[in-house]
Amino acid sequence: MLTLLVLTDFSPVADHALQYAASLAAPTGAHLVLLHVRPSLLSPRAFTATSEHSESQANDLLQQRLHALPAGVRATCALERGDVGAELAEAARRYKASLIVVGRPDLSNIPEELDHTTSLEVLRHVACPLLIVPHNAAGAVTPRQVLLAIDDQPLPSTHATQTLQPLLGSAALTVLHVSNEEGSNNPGRAFANAQHAGLTAGFASAQANGFSGASPAAGIADATAMLQPDLLVLIARRRSFLGQLFHESVTAAVVREARLPVLVLPEVA
Repeated sequence: MLTLLVLTDFSPVADHALQYAASLAAPTGAHLVLLHVRPSLLSPRAFTATSEHSESQANDLLQQRLHALPAGVRATCALERGDVGAELAEAARRYKASLIVVGRPDLSNIPEELDHTTSLEVLRHVACPLLIVPHNAAGAVTPRQVLLAIDDQPLPSTHATQTLQPLLGSAALTVLHVSNEEGSNNPGRAFANAQHAGLTAGFASAQANGFSGASPAAGIADATAMLQPDLLVLIARRRSFLGQLFHESVTAAVVREARLPVLVLPEVA
């Protein structure tokens, strides 16, 4: 049985992510765990700044959200105090989370150099698939078209998409490779790497596609606009999210601008 661990700070953005997670969980029988970490779920340099709730208030707010979930969705809540990343990592281990779900607010008015997206910081603490739901993402539907954007470098074997297959339904997969030079794209190699890593298993169909762009992030944005997938999947390379320049990575750039849910698979997952 899948377990979806959903972070909340009780903001509209977090509530939207919870609704999305519940819509995914309902037809699959997945279990939701709603987690709030005091004194603040989100650091001051990240998504939002919210006032601290007392323990009693936080418990009441958690219960309100559980009671508002659709009938049939199995859910529990957890209230912790401490560092968000550390508490999230501990909760992911305790509940054997299959997926962590977080919301992403409107970052358009925040300069890139000041934006350190809390959702991506999660990957520094726990090697668990991460679903990032933008504030303006449409309501959840079982994905029918999934776009997997990867580079052409070898990937370690991973069963992440197979584990999450109940959430993906019978979706069609497009493996995307972006090149910054016209005519130099090699989507076939990227597709072969995805197959070898087990990332194409379980999908109704799988195909390769190549795009050219001024940057990988720009190419992914162009492909997303043209292909109109329901879900975008990225691989967060271990060398990237352990490095000091992680927030300058392709993953961070795409997550910042995406208007559809983004599933980030850590390379070690």
